[in-house]
Amino acid sequence: MGDKATKNKQRIKQIHTMLMEFASGNFAYKIERSDLDDDIEALTALVNMTFEEIKSSFLHQGYANLNETYKHLVQMFFVLDTKDTIIAFNTRIKQMLLFDDNELHDKDFSTFLTQDSKLAWSGLKSKLMSANLDTHEEFIALSFKTKQQLILTTSCLVSKFVDRINQSSERIVITSIEIIKNSSERENELRKLVTSGKDKMAKPSHASNKSKPLNLSFIDIRKIREVHDHIINNLDKPLAPLIELAHSFGTNEYKLKYGFKQLYGQTVFRFLINERLRKASVLIQHTDTSIKEVAHVTGFISAPHFSKAFKEKYGYTPRDLRKQSNENPDIKDTY
Repeated sequence: MGDKATKNKQRIKQIHTMLMEFASGNFAYKIERSDLDDDIEALTALVNMTFEEIKSSFLHQGYANLNETYKHLVQMFFVLDTKDTIIAFNTRIKQMLLFDDNELHDKDFSTFLTQDSKLAWSGLKSKLMSANLDTHEEFIALSFKTKQQLILTTSCLVSKFVDRINQSSERIVITSIEIIKNSSERENELRKLVTSGKDKMAKPSHASNKSKPLNLSFIDIRKIREVHDHIINNLDKPLAPLIELAHSFGTNEYKLKYGFKQLYGQTVFRFLINERLRKASVLIQHTDTSIKEVAHVTGFISAPHFSKAFKEKYGYTPRDLRKQSNENPDIKDTY
């Protein structure tokens, strides 16, 4: 009975830790599930599901402005030898996993993974080492266990290369990027604005007005969000001129133009293009819809125009992505 009570106390502590992470603005973690069938496990499932929904709303529905408070990207970077031993890593890993240097260095990489990810990693590792190439890359989603026993699931690029400096030894590099909250960065930006205030005051008033953040009311924000949702729900349709779009939602062109960028970090038109391309990447990877039809349903005037915009954003064509998805059906959408 004592062991059960201790274990339950640890499980409740994990839920508390998750809530504290949420309170600080970090949505990257989740709690590892068990095979127990009790109230605490039901609560664990509910917390994980709720956090996933909140994260999706904040990052994809526009509640969080990635150009301000959530702009900071934390990169995890491991270098392994062929025996999976960690021989190098960047210091920011400690910010995500909370382990010290001596707890990471010379340790087996797989010990920091969940059981499911250990199996996935083993399969990918075998594939990497059997590839008859000096360099080879694969994408994989891995779930790491933090020192607090939370789960951090992230998409990783795994690369194999030959270290010719070190007797031509083979090395494996694992790279991951996560979005976290970093209020100190925003504070530094505000300090810069204060120290440069005199220079900005010397500018002509019309230039100053455009660079100065708008004082948006709750009603203004609601109307701009309605425009945001309208764009999301009508990606296949042409975008009306800004002045018409603004008037149709009860605001003016100036507030829509500069307020939208203030809230979402990009212009209305750039947001539209990015959302069209994001939807297109999902359709290409997860459906059999033809490239021409994908271009049509995402609002591009032609397949060539769509392919050009897609390559400019992602670095490869829609056909390249379709081919890669067909060859690697387990790869998840990461755009």
